[in-house]
Amino acid sequence: MKCLYAFVLAFMSCTLAAGAAEPVKLDRAFVIIMENADFADIVGPATAAPGVTKLAREHGVATEYYGTTHPSLPNYLSMLGGETFGITNDAPSCFAPGAGAGCHSVDAPNLIDQLEAHAVSWAVYEQAMPQAGFLGAQFPTSGPGSGAYAQKHNPFVYFRSVATDPKRLTKIQPMPSDAALQTVLADPSEAPKMIWFVPDQCHDMHGTRACPDVDAYRHVGDQTAVALVRTIVASPAYTAKSAIFLVWDEGDTTVGCCGANGGGRTPMIVITPQVRGPRTSAIHADHYSLLATLEDAFGLPRLGQAANRTTLAELLR
Repeated sequence: MKCLYAFVLAFMSCTLAAGAAEPVKLDRAFVIIMENADFADIVGPATAAPGVTKLAREHGVATEYYGTTHPSLPNYLSMLGGETFGITNDAPSCFAPGAGAGCHSVDAPNLIDQLEAHAVSWAVYEQAMPQAGFLGAQFPTSGPGSGAYAQKHNPFVYFRSVATDPKRLTKIQPMPSDAALQTVLADPSEAPKMIWFVPDQCHDMHGTRACPDVDAYRHVGDQTAVALVRTIVASPAYTAKSAIFLVWDEGDTTVGCCGANGGGRTPMIVITPQVRGPRTSAIHADHYSLLATLEDAFGLPRLGQAANRTTLAELLR
């Protein structure tokens, strides 16, 4: 009898836990993607990122969040398509002029397809990209700041359904100035419902030799991330059901989520007015979890590996 009672209690506990995991719906989601850092390199008193550390102390932190793989490109693709599609390098999109052999073209459903099918507006801001819909592999190609914009950090143009659609390409734009971004976010009824921010390699903590402040790349990235967050939070578009996901693509190890190899333990900070104050989640998650969270937030079906992941909803309620 005691065993039966224990079984019933365990079943009730599981049922309640499942019920508590209802998707969190959002009016608007902001995703900021930074580069190449382990959690311990960014969040903590002795790091080169005091601004991000302060955000982590004041908001939500996923303490067991992981990149899906190495190098950059397949991590970005997994955030959009729920798979790495067997891609293991940073080769250009086949839609880049002169891409040549070994380029990548992904013919698969992706988050942009889903958003458009459900009339959810979106925008992508790629810093240092020269014009909207740019399909080049990098920019500038030479001189000061060469390679600051890197196509490997723009997964959208690897998907055929995006790269060959002129209307969609117009929504992939150069990063606006702070004043211009404030204008974009001034009217909640007009601002895109989902906005992705991708700082360039001189401002995303990746760093390149062409950066003006090559030795301070993490400090500059820290300032960039915090400035974006501040502008968003201060805007009318940051509504009561909005959320900011500040995430790094990969770390330095091959540790991964859920018992598998991956891209290392990376920072994931979730900021939302729905929940105030510091909080943490130790649920194992990765970029597929981010995709699942976004899909659930807008009532979209889950793609690929996102169907098998726990979301970040714990940090949104």
